[in-house]
Amino acid sequence: MKLFYSPGACSLAVHIALHESGKSFEAVRVNLKDGEQFSPEFLKVNPKSKVPALARDDGSILTECPAILFWVARTSPEAKLLPDDADGEARALEWMNFISGSIHNGGFTRILRAERFVGAPEHAPAASEKAKADTIKYLTIAEEMLAGRDTALPSGHSVVDDYLFVIARWVPRTGKELSDFPALKRLHDRVAAREATKRALAAEGLA
Repeated sequence: MKLFYSPGACSLAVHIALHESGKSFEAVRVNLKDGEQFSPEFLKVNPKSKVPALARDDGSILTECPAILFWVARTSPEAKLLPDDADGEARALEWMNFISGSIHNGGFTRILRAERFVGAPEHAPAASEKAKADTIKYLTIAEEMLAGRDTALPSGHSVVDDYLFVIARWVPRTGKELSDFPALKRLHDRVAAREATKRALAAEGLA
């Protein structure tokens, strides 16, 4: 099995979850800054030109961070990376959809790639500033959803926490500090201390 990742991207959540699961895999780096995601070789893996992508042992490719996290958790029941009950599973999916659709793509992507969302290049700086305000709003909602816990779900650690850990690392891009979101910071610090996280960070060359 191969995980196609870029250091510090949302693929880091999958990298952590794979170590949590105990699955055997090879990590394959994709250099987004150099445009490697648009290379003919990578487009054969993922025509969406994005990471993560997971090449599974049966030869199939799974893409999209929430889907891969869900699959890793569900195929590794002994790791207890998702709740077993339907409501707990639904809450996990609720979180991951919010992280992917709003915080990440509706927020951080618009901060860093504002030119993609405007008609004229000169509008990009203003669009980026608007995106920062929107992202702070989404992070505030996430803080409220955590309800003072250091886990996304009341049942305990899950793949959702691995995803939120990555988001927490990006908070300074909004102009805020992680300490401005106390529950998210506690979650970040707890996940950072886990052995699986340390292994994934070391493999990606991240502090």
